[in-house]
Amino acid sequence: MISPLSRHRHLTHFVSLLCTAACALLLAGCGSRASKIEDANRAGILHGGNGSEPQDLDPQTVTGVPEHKIIMALIEGLVSEDPVTLEPEPAVAERWEISEDGRTYTFHLREDARWSDGRPITAEDFLLSYKRMLTPSLGGEYANMIYDFVENAEAWYRGELDDFSRVGFRVIDPHTLQIRLRNRTPFFLQMLASHYSWWPVPIDVIEKFGGLDRKGTAWTRPENFVGNGPFRLKKWIPNQILVVEKNPNYWDAGRVRLNEIHFYPIESGDTDERMFRTGQLHITSTVPLSKIDVYRREHPEYLRIDPYLGVYFYRFNVTRPPFDDVRVRRAFALAVDRESLV
Repeated sequence: MISPLSRHRHLTHFVSLLCTAACALLLAGCGSRASKIEDANRAGILHGGNGSEPQDLDPQTVTGVPEHKIIMALIEGLVSEDPVTLEPEPAVAERWEISEDGRTYTFHLREDARWSDGRPITAEDFLLSYKRMLTPSLGGEYANMIYDFVENAEAWYRGELDDFSRVGFRVIDPHTLQIRLRNRTPFFLQMLASHYSWWPVPIDVIEKFGGLDRKGTAWTRPENFVGNGPFRLKKWIPNQILVVEKNPNYWDAGRVRLNEIHFYPIESGDTDERMFRTGQLHITSTVPLSKIDVYRREHPEYLRIDPYLGVYFYRFNVTRPPFDDVRVRRAFALAVDRESLV
C-alpha cells in the first residue's frame, strides 16, 4: 500500500524538510519565530533557503543541487521512490513490467497525468524528451545518464547511428512506453526516480522559445514554464526569491498539502541558519558545525540529522605549484584513509 506522501517523488525529497518544518510550526509562537512563520503557516506556505541562485530550470541542462530541489517540485518522472526505503513506486507511470532478461521495461502511464497547462502527458512526450537529452548540440552534461544504459543510445549520440527509431525507446500507444536497455540494470528504476535527466520536458513549449538545442531560453520563465509536478512556477526574481504554487492539474493534487514553497538563494550557511533562528525560514539544511551542539542542547526539537546520498570531491589546479608536481598529488592520494570512508 502506498502512503499519501510516498506517492509523490517530488515530495519525497521534501520529507526531511517537512518534518523539520513541522517542529518549527509547532513552536512558531515561541520568541522571535512568531511573525513571518506564523503568517506562512496560516497561508500554507513553506519558506526555505536553497543555496546559490539557480542557473536555470531546464532539467536537461542544469547540474546543481539548488536546481534539483526546485525542479523536483515542478516536474515528475515515470517512477517515484518511497521516502523511507527508497524503493520504486508509481509516479506518471502507474505500473510497469520487466522482461525475463531484465532489459525491457514497459511503462503504463496514467490517463489523468497532465502538464500544468492541462494537456495530457503521453508516451511520446517522454520519447521526445529523451531524444532532446541525447542531442549533442544541446550539450546536456548528464546525457550519459541515458546513453550509458539504453540500447543504441550512445551510437546515436555520437553520430554513428542516424535513425533514432533504432534507439531503445518505443511508443506502444499514447499511454505505453517501452525502454530497452543495453544490459540488465538492477538499479534502473531508482535512477528513473532520482535523476532529472530522465524526467520529461514540454517539447512544444521549448520549440517556441529558440529551439530544442539551445540553453537558457525563455521557456523556463514563470509566464512560460510548463511542468507536470505537484507545483508550478509562480514567480522568479533572480537573486531574491523563487516561488512555486500548488498545481491544480497534478494527477494527485488532492494530497498536496502546501499551497506554495518559497525558495531563497542564500549561499552563506551562517546567514541561512540565522534567518531560520530569527523566524524568516521554516528550515535550514546548512547548520554550521559550531551550532550543532547548541541546537542539541538548547533546541533539540529543531535539529534533525539524516544520512545524505551524495558524492563530495576536491579538485586540484594541477597547473600551479605545488600540485603541478605529480609527487605531491600522489602524497595526497596516499594520505586518504580509504577504509574509513567506505
